[in-house]
Amino acid sequence: MEARPSSAPTDPAQAPKANGSMPSRVCIIDIGTNSIHSIIVDAYPNGTYTVLDKIKEMVRLGEGGFADQALTDAAIERAVHALERVRLLADGWNAVEHLAFGTSAIREATNGGVLVRRAQKEAGIKIRTIPGALEAELIYKGVRRAVDLPDPVMLVDIGGGSTEFIIADAREVYFAQSLKAGAARMTEQFVTTDPVNAEEFRAMRSHIRELLQPVFRAARAYDVHELVGSSGTLECIAETQVRHAGDGSRSIYQQALDGQAIRDVTKRIMLSSRAEREDMPGIDQKRLDQVVAGATLVDVLLKDLGVERLRLSPNALREGMVDHFIATNYERLEQLAPFAGVRRRGIYALGFRFDWDRPHVEQVARLSLLLFDQLAPLHQLGETERELLEYGALLHDIGYHISRRKHHKHSRYLIENADLHGFQPEEIDVMANIARYHRKAFPKRKHTPFMNLSKVHRAVVRRCASLVRLAEALDRSYFQNVDTLTTDITEDAVHLHLHTHADPQLELWAVEQAKDFFEETYDCTLRVTAEPLPDEPEPLALQGTVNGAAAG
Repeated sequence: MEARPSSAPTDPAQAPKANGSMPSRVCIIDIGTNSIHSIIVDAYPNGTYTVLDKIKEMVRLGEGGFADQALTDAAIERAVHALERVRLLADGWNAVEHLAFGTSAIREATNGGVLVRRAQKEAGIKIRTIPGALEAELIYKGVRRAVDLPDPVMLVDIGGGSTEFIIADAREVYFAQSLKAGAARMTEQFVTTDPVNAEEFRAMRSHIRELLQPVFRAARAYDVHELVGSSGTLECIAETQVRHAGDGSRSIYQQALDGQAIRDVTKRIMLSSRAEREDMPGIDQKRLDQVVAGATLVDVLLKDLGVERLRLSPNALREGMVDHFIATNYERLEQLAPFAGVRRRGIYALGFRFDWDRPHVEQVARLSLLLFDQLAPLHQLGETERELLEYGALLHDIGYHISRRKHHKHSRYLIENADLHGFQPEEIDVMANIARYHRKAFPKRKHTPFMNLSKVHRAVVRRCASLVRLAEALDRSYFQNVDTLTTDITEDAVHLHLHTHADPQLELWAVEQAKDFFEETYDCTLRVTAEPLPDEPEPLALQGTVNGAAAG
C-alpha cells in the first residue's frame, strides 16, 4: 500500500471508525511564547485519537515584550499570519472544530486582546487564554499518555515565557506550579554578552534558585530523582548529549539519559559562544540564543536535586489539549480506561482505530498466551517476549482495514508506522512480524523486514508467530469455541487437548492447515484432540485424524 501524503485532505465521512463511532476531526493549536504548534486529530469517544498532520512555526510572540508586558506589532503580525496558515491546513483536512489555547505571552500582555480579536477576525480562530495551573494540568495529561510514570517524577516544560513544574505519577498530580522562568524571558532579562559572562551567570542562577524554592521543597518531599522533559529546549539539550556521547541508534524518546551526562552538555552550552553553538549537533538553530538560559535552568535542577536521569516525552501541552477536548466533549468515553500502562493502552487504541474484531483478537491472544505458558520448556522465552506475543496477537488482523487478501502484510505495515509509545524500535518490529506471519508464508531470507531483525529477534518471531498461527486456527469459527487447552510434551511430539463449547471439527481442520509452521519451528509433531466441556451439548462424531492421531 502506498502511504497517502500527510498533508492530503480527506473527507470526514470516509474517516475510520473507532469501535463503531465516528470521530470528530479537530485542529488543536498551542500558542506559546516562542512557537505555535498545531495538530490535526481524529478524536474518538473512547478516549483515543489519531494524529493526521502537524505544523509548527517559530513566531517569537514574546520577543521584546517581557519588559513592557506587551506584544510588539511585529510579533502580533507574525502570529496572525501563522494562524491563517493553520486555518488553511485545518480546512484542507475538513476539521470541524478548532481548539486554540494561549499561554504565558498572551495572558501576561496588556495588549493580548489585540491578538485574540485579530485571530478571530482574520483567521477565524478563537483563542482561549489559559492560566498557568491549567497549562500544567494539560501538560501532565499529555505526557501521561506517552510516558510510563510508576513513581513520582518531576515533569518540566520549559517554555519561552514560563516553565511548568509538575510532580506526579500515573495516578495523580502531587504538585504543580507555573513560574516565570521561560528561556526567552530569562534571556531578555539577564543575557547581554556572548559568551555569557560570569556576572550574568551568577545573577541568572541566583534568580532561578530563588524562584524555584517551592519546587525544590516539593521535589525533596516526594524524593524525586528523575526529570521528564517535554519542551523544545530540553529536546535540544538531550539531542546534543546523544549525538555527542550517547546512543545515536535510538531516539531521545526511547532512552533514559544519565543526569551527569546531561550536566556535561549543559555546561558546554552555558560556556559556549553563539558561533560555537551553531556547530553543536542537536541544537535547533532557532533556539541558539535562548538555549543558554534554558541550559542554566536545567543545570540548576540537576545539581540541586541530585537528579539521576532524564527522560523525554514526545507529548506536551497540545496532546493534553486533545485529552481535554475529548473529556469535555464526550460523556461516554474511556473504553481504554481499564487498560493500565502506556504500552497496553497504545495497543488497544490502535485496535480501536482500525475497527478490529475485538472478541476474535482477544480470543487469539488468550489462546496464544496459553500455548506460550504451557510450552515454555520448548521456546525458553521470558516475560518480555510473552508481552510482545500478546500484543502481536491482538493486532494481527488490523490489516483488514486496508485489504482482506493481504491483511497480514498490511498489519505489519500499520504496526510499524503507528508511532506506538513506550516501545523500543526493535519491540515494534518484533510485534509487526509476529502479526505478519500469522498466516500464509513462513519467514524467508527474501523477506527484508524479517531479515532486518537480529538473529535473536528472528528466533523470537518464529516461535511466537507459529503460536499465533495455531491460536488463529483455534478460533477459525470466530465464535470463541475453544474454552481452554492443555498440552503434553514428549520427546518428539506435542499433544494438544482442547475443551470446547461446541463441535470442534472446524478448529481441528484449521489446525491441520496451520500446524506446519509450528512443527518446523519446534522440530516436533503436533497431535490434537478435543472434547466438549461438561454439561455442554455432545459434539458430532469426529471424523479424520490430525497428523495420524485419532481426533475425539
